[in-house]
Amino acid sequence: MPSVDSGLFLLTLTLAAGKPGTPENTETIAQYADEMLAVGNTAEAVDWYSRIVEGGEPELGPQAALQIGVALMGDDNEAAQAALRYAAEHGAGQVAEVAARNLQVMADHGIVARPAPATLEEVVGRAALGRGRIWAAANDLQGAIEAFDFAAGSPVADVAAEGLTLLGSALMMGGDQDAAVEVLNRAVASGHRRFGAMAAVDLAMIVVDRGERDHASLLLRQARDGDLAGTMAAVNLGVMLARYLGDVDGGITALRTAAQDQVPVIAAGGLFNLATLLEENGDRTGAEQAYRDAAELRQPMFSGKAALNLAQLVSRRMDTVGERAAYQLAAEVGDPNDQAQARKMLVLLGG
Repeated sequence: MPSVDSGLFLLTLTLAAGKPGTPENTETIAQYADEMLAVGNTAEAVDWYSRIVEGGEPELGPQAALQIGVALMGDDNEAAQAALRYAAEHGAGQVAEVAARNLQVMADHGIVARPAPATLEEVVGRAALGRGRIWAAANDLQGAIEAFDFAAGSPVADVAAEGLTLLGSALMMGGDQDAAVEVLNRAVASGHRRFGAMAAVDLAMIVVDRGERDHASLLLRQARDGDLAGTMAAVNLGVMLARYLGDVDGGITALRTAAQDQVPVIAAGGLFNLATLLEENGDRTGAEQAYRDAAELRQPMFSGKAALNLAQLVSRRMDTVGERAAYQLAAEVGDPNDQAQARKMLVLLGG
């Protein structure tokens, strides 16, 4: 991180406290954010750009929104779209043109265009969600928690519901179950078809551990009625139903749905967990096909493990060629542990 003189440091503190700044101060903050972005501190840069947008400055605000949109492309496409849409609609000249071009690039890459304009409040809230995701991916849970907490206070209902859900999940991962329960209950109470359902799955995982099976069952029934497509909650729902509540048929149905998801890692997760359930319940043919499908998606989180399990199933019917092929696939697509195990087995088979 580049060094900052004491004057700029005091200025950033002033802005962070919500006190009004002059146009000159806003330009200085924009320069500081540019420096953060240039050295790879994307989340911090987005934080400061969003403060400029929040200030409502008519020229630098749309320019900062453009920077947010460019910075978050690939990390949070919904936030990027909102920021770019705002910059295209409120910016002038080159800012509006560049924002429009970037929106077209996203559309060319198959990202469905948002139909509604973006408000200042939505850009600021979604920027918080975006930087929270970046911090969470970097295992900076405290940074993620602060960002999601900010988003949870958004006046935009969709942003607030998503913020509450992600905040609850981050608190749960950080081990603060009591705080997570309080936040996730608020998310569930929002009634949001997507984020309320996601929160219900996370909350069910906590209450099951506390022995509250009836409460968990109620939450999972709510989650089933929600929109879990494109989220790992779709996989977790199936696992919870089958393994913690004993509803194997319900779990298999939920995992079959997850296995058809358009997001490869979620489809792979659905297929892998579906295969394990089918194998445990005596359907080896179905399990073998599900393991094979999961492995062929080449998603390291699940595909390597699926290929290893496939190899073991195939070996039981004395298909050495198929077994070796499965271990070879695991060595190609698995995580480091899966790859090491697969290579070990390939050596043994070769011997």
